[in-house]
Amino acid sequence: MAPSKTTRRPKGTGSETKDANGRWHAIRELPPNPVTGKRRRISAIGRTRTEARSKLEAKLEKLAAQGSIPSAKAPHLRAYMDHWLDTIATRVKPRVLETYRAECNALASTIGGMRLDAITPATVENTMLDLSVGRSSKTILNYWTRLKQILHTATRDGLIDSNPVLMTDPPRVEPAPTAILAAGQPAQAIGAVRDAGPTRLLATDDERDMWALIFALAFETGMRQAERFALTPAELVTKNGIHGIQVEWELQRLNGTPHIPSWLTARQIDAHHWLLPPKSHQGKRFVPLSTETWLALQHRARTHHIKHNELIFTTSDGKPLSGAMERRRWKQALDDAGLPYVTMRSARHFFSTALAQSGAADDARTAMMGHAKITTTAGYTHWEPETLAALAERARAAVGSGL
Repeated sequence: MAPSKTTRRPKGTGSETKDANGRWHAIRELPPNPVTGKRRRISAIGRTRTEARSKLEAKLEKLAAQGSIPSAKAPHLRAYMDHWLDTIATRVKPRVLETYRAECNALASTIGGMRLDAITPATVENTMLDLSVGRSSKTILNYWTRLKQILHTATRDGLIDSNPVLMTDPPRVEPAPTAILAAGQPAQAIGAVRDAGPTRLLATDDERDMWALIFALAFETGMRQAERFALTPAELVTKNGIHGIQVEWELQRLNGTPHIPSWLTARQIDAHHWLLPPKSHQGKRFVPLSTETWLALQHRARTHHIKHNELIFTTSDGKPLSGAMERRRWKQALDDAGLPYVTMRSARHFFSTALAQSGAADDARTAMMGHAKITTTAGYTHWEPETLAALAERARAAVGSGL
């Protein structure tokens, strides 16, 4: 057996040792535990001395970012973002954590190697410019907001004196207009689905009936896609003689092994799909349905032997639906009906607009849309010129005659 090889390093810098299998071990003594006073050490293993040293430095960087060991230097942004993600993992929903992680990865691709105290307002502005290539203005605003949130925590932790993001202006966002169908056109598209012959996307009568029902549900209720895909027979209720849906769940695909916080109620559907509560408390709501649609949902659940807490809408082999499946079938429906293309998400805008133009009160509109504020609902509402003209005429009538 070959003797191990030890490289002597200056006192306090630890040791680097090569074992009999040719692997390098880098070891560093840490300051004693401030609570227990016990000795601490950290180690890393690599195929080469450089690899072991690099792994050890990464561990030390993470400990410094956590505040577990003192450091004369501020941690690198990448290491601190990893620490920040770990600390919020128990406070946010899994999909939110995935989104934050993706945003941190984007930020790390440009300035992850900078130390926190080296980031300046100019750094922030240049980073947003670099990231803006090929990305929407809303995405850049999200990056700016996330960096502001992370550096606010770093300021609170005493790692930097002030938050440089606060000394910059948020990126400007110009929301893209959402086109919606005109009154009566949703029924044409839904009818085109029911009347279509066998196609690659709608091969059987059952598939055509299911997708027609899904599209009808979108326009009749304004439900989010994830809420429609998560629908179970348990949510089909009757309140005070009114048929409707008690929205309780959203269907979400979560990658890897998601962290489900203890406070979050969740039900796993398969290896990648979960039922999670709607994005806000207001999302749990009662949405009235036409008797025809409510009975059609009940009929589907009964004839397909769908249990109380199972998904009503699935693929032919029982798997959850995806947004891509819906987009392809919706486009085909519009083409078959000879209608202009609008996104499936526009159905939610259509419903909000129809509610407003029917004279629904603001609190009723927010309640059915699952929003906390009428300003959010207003963003989904598109007034037609005819409706505005009628309202203006009523206002002019109040002036009186004689002008």
